[in-house]
Amino acid sequence: METRKDLVMSTISGPKALVEYILQQSKKKASKCFLTLLMQGFLAGLYIAIGAIGSLKLSASITSPGLGDFLGAVVFPLGIIAIILMQAELFTSDCMVMTAVYSKRTRLSKVFRILFIILGSNMLGGIFASLLTKTAGIFNEATVSLVIDKAIHKVHMPVGQLLISSILCNIIVCTGVCLSYSCKDEIAKIVSIWLAITVFVISGTEHVVANVYYLFTALFYGADLSFQGIFYNLVIAAIGNFIGGGIIVSGINYLISRREL
Repeated sequence: METRKDLVMSTISGPKALVEYILQQSKKKASKCFLTLLMQGFLAGLYIAIGAIGSLKLSASITSPGLGDFLGAVVFPLGIIAIILMQAELFTSDCMVMTAVYSKRTRLSKVFRILFIILGSNMLGGIFASLLTKTAGIFNEATVSLVIDKAIHKVHMPVGQLLISSILCNIIVCTGVCLSYSCKDEIAKIVSIWLAITVFVISGTEHVVANVYYLFTALFYGADLSFQGIFYNLVIAAIGNFIGGGIIVSGINYLISRREL
């Protein structure tokens, strides 16, 4: 299988090669027009929802909670695999474009503009998928009960727990994305991202884009949720995800790469 050159880093792995690759990708993102970012972000929100749909239906269909959670976690990564291979734009992994700020290649305001557009379009994709889910009637009673329970738990999490969970979430997700960046072929990319995202789902940590789908699906199915509660969860999750990917993963790798120069 021939690998597309724009999907892989240098044959030399490690923080230096990773940072160089992220800087190349950051330049490409900065050159994209608003409409392109909007469409690619919308697709990413849909892709995450596709993984969530399979995960929820499988988890709800297994009577053994532990086995159901595991099998659901194994299915969920399909969404992020699609994002990586189809080159859509996902807020959580795109937080690593902060590397361009650390290297003084761009301004913080420009990075925030890009991330805001991507996050907004991810949310639109997730809400659209929630609407399709409800309209299509694809969830049975057990699945509806599961997604409502998840959503109610999310909006009632204490702020400190929610923030830390969101930070940890994007450390896991961005680590998997970094591993996929270092792979030379697409099969290796799929395996590395699949394992990392399975760990993220099993961990039960908070991913802002996935939460959009869970929360709005539960809302459309009649869950007792307020927009204030949904806003609370998504804002804190977005901040935590940004810290995990944009500051901890990309920041530390950038500092290490500087020492290797």
